[in-house]
Amino acid sequence: MSSGNAIRGSRVGAGPMGEAERGEAAPRVWVSFWCANKHETRPSFATDAAIPDTWEIKNKNCKKVRIIK
Repeated sequence: MSSGNAIRGSRVGAGPMGEAERGEAAPRVWVSFWCANKHETRPSFATDAAIPDTWEIKNKNCKKVRIIK
């Protein structure tokens, strides 16, 4: 039985998704950050972005991590 909702599962104004519609992705670099408990997180940054000295993570045992070079 049909509910009569032709756009079910779609957002109003949603268009096709793809690289051509969003534009070119910026070149990325992945940086390792380590906490005192030796947990690693690897966020990506645009290659021309400034890399922070510390990075906050969502781990209840670790508050902030830092780059180990």
